Amino acid sequence: MLAMHHQIVALSILLLGLAPNLFASGFSLDVTSSSSKTHKSAAADTSERTSRIAIVGAGAVGSYYGGRIWESVRCSNSTDVLFHLRNEHYAHCVENGITVTSIDGNFVISSDELLAYSTTEDMAKSVKDEDDDSHAFDWVIVALKSSSLDAVPELIKPLTSPETRVLVIMNGLIEDDLTEMMREEQGLECKAVYGGMALICSNRLSPGVIDHSYAGKLVVGVAYSADADDDGYCKWVESDKKAIMDLFEPVTPVPFEFEDNLLRGRWWKNCWNLPFNGISVAMGGIT
Repeated sequence: MLAMHHQIVALSILLLGLAPNLFASGFSLDVTSSSSKTHKSAAADTSERTSRIAIVGAGAVGSYYGGRIWESVRCSNSTDVLFHLRNEHYAHCVENGITVTSIDGNFVISSDELLAYSTTEDMAKSVKDEDDDSHAFDWVIVALKSSSLDAVPELIKPLTSPETRVLVIMNGLIEDDLTEMMREEQGLECKAVYGGMALICSNRLSPGVIDHSYAGKLVVGVAYSADADDDGYCKWVESDKKAIMDLFEPVTPVPFEFEDNLLRGRWWKNCWNLPFNGISVAMGGIT
């Protein structure tokens, strides 16, 4: 069955290579300015400000990419990676940590090292600095199912500030709807919104146990930038590109690519998804 899964992905990639280039036109964007248990406190702060990365929706995809980021900074005293988990996944991980088996190397985030939260409100409270709470999180990485798009603004609101960058790793042409919802969510501000296209086979085998069996490339483009002169869809400045490149540059197990036209990248990913999803169902419902 696993070999069949790999054959499906290989066929998807082959078909993707035959797809024509699709170019984007601009869209208008305007984004205005239960109890949780943690086994390790997020760094409160010292002389040097702690960088903080929130992983919202740490399932099969979020746990993998978030875990790889955690792995790259685990020896750093200046960066914390916090994980938002729900239901039985949260309960298991608090006691047992997160285990990832991967073709690119296994890793474990032990319960003693894992910063796990069942709500984003508790996550935000854990890092609040009484002297300055305006810039608690540098990055918020959202890895939810596309069916949960409507929940994203409310989930990330406690974590964002005018300096926070948001990366949304979800399928579909979602950014136009997402930024509209973010604009309507009073008090939600951010520096930039990025769209992430994950070409990966990753499954949650059971609570806290993730298996990465194939591929893993992450392609990211900018949907909105507060610094761009033109606030239209896909407009960005060099500092937006540098920020995301700096985030993933040390994450060596993840092949990373910056897409300078997000809408083109989304259509490209759809060309990957269409054959993969259809053939998966036709060959037995593999997802």
